[in-house]
Amino acid sequence: MKAMLLAFAATAVITVGAWYTLTHIVDWSAADRAASGEAVRLGGSGPDDEDE
Repeated sequence: MKAMLLAFAATAVITVGAWYTLTHIVDWSAADRAASGEAVRLGGSGPDDEDE
């Protein structure tokens, strides 16, 4: 029983630590990871355009 409670506590600590790190320190959000307009190719990048 003690090992199970220790495992639950460790899981909670790891979860909260990962959440805090990804949201406050690394800024890992969709807005931060979205490609800018210069990095997006809208045409001429597919296999059909290789012969041109």
